[in-house]
Amino acid sequence: MQSPYFHADHWKMPSLHRAAAALTLLSVLVVGAWETYSAAWGIDLLDVPRTESDFREGRTTSALEKQIDKKLPLRKTLIAVANSLRFLLTGGGGEQVRVGRHEWLFLTEELRFDTAGGANLNARAELLGAAARELDGMGVKLVVALVPDKARVYPEYLSGGRYPEYNRPRYRDTLKALRSRNIAVIDLLEPLTSGATQSDVYYRTDTHWNHTGAKIAADTIAAVVKQMGIDLGDTTPFSTTTSDETVERPGDLIRLMGLEDTTEALRPRADREAPSETIQISTDNSSGLFGDAGVPVVLTGTSYSLRGNFHGFLQQALAAKVLNAAKDGGGFLQAITDYLKDDSFRLAKPKLLIWEVPERFVCSEIDGESTWLKEVGFKR
Repeated sequence: MQSPYFHADHWKMPSLHRAAAALTLLSVLVVGAWETYSAAWGIDLLDVPRTESDFREGRTTSALEKQIDKKLPLRKTLIAVANSLRFLLTGGGGEQVRVGRHEWLFLTEELRFDTAGGANLNARAELLGAAARELDGMGVKLVVALVPDKARVYPEYLSGGRYPEYNRPRYRDTLKALRSRNIAVIDLLEPLTSGATQSDVYYRTDTHWNHTGAKIAADTIAAVVKQMGIDLGDTTPFSTTTSDETVERPGDLIRLMGLEDTTEALRPRADREAPSETIQISTDNSSGLFGDAGVPVVLTGTSYSLRGNFHGFLQQALAAKVLNAAKDGGGFLQAITDYLKDDSFRLAKPKLLIWEVPERFVCSEIDGESTWLKEVGFKR
């Protein structure tokens, strides 16, 4: 039976080429199986921790893995081969990735149903409302930038051609929950969806927005900030240059499929883009423990704030220096926690704090939110 995620346009090589590729991959697997068998006899068990506590705490398996790695040089290749076969023969992307139409890849997490999603959303909305009030008392305006799912912006490229009905109200419900608590939240769905009719705004093989999407988001945020009348002080001019040449950019979803070490013929084709760079036209020598001191704007959040030159576009759109305190893989709270506990916040508070929040985080499992206000030194 054909995989529900497989489409003919995933794999465009002639059938003979596909057969040759599959045969080559299977040959590597046979060699690898022989290496595995041989390696099993070459392991020195005397060097492996063997007590019950060693096994329970992972020292036994860690030592075994190290010995197998030394005796099995094709280990990484074998894993990549198996992953390529999965994609080639079934159109599958593994547990973390869904392969859509025309080789568009999506994060499984975006399509997940959170059974306690409503309660989790309300808990986070309460937390954001309390944080906004605390910051306002310090003279800092909090603005939340809500980043829509890539799958929501591009449902036509999902394998079924539709965004899941059970998650359809999530973005609207989040906006409503935050606004009901007097939180300044910026709707990025409408401008990104509109922009997607003209050009791609997310990478095809990556979770994040591309340069076009990042610029749309930055311009939208800046327009709302200006409407709010937040005084950021003297303007600081920035200029963005874009390369004349495109470069290949395999996305994080290819890595999550375990295909980063394979050739393009054995995986979804990589994105290509012309890199952009934003620089400050006039420079100064301000510095601090977190990179800058006395900047009027701080950006915190996730890897979206570290992709597509979003930070640069935001500085240019605001005509103001922006300290980027976002983190890769930090989840909902890590980046903002680290920043609020750092001396750069305590000693030189910004006028504006932009908290970038991906839609998929708002309903996910609660983790540390109940004690967060106390952890960062806020009153309840």
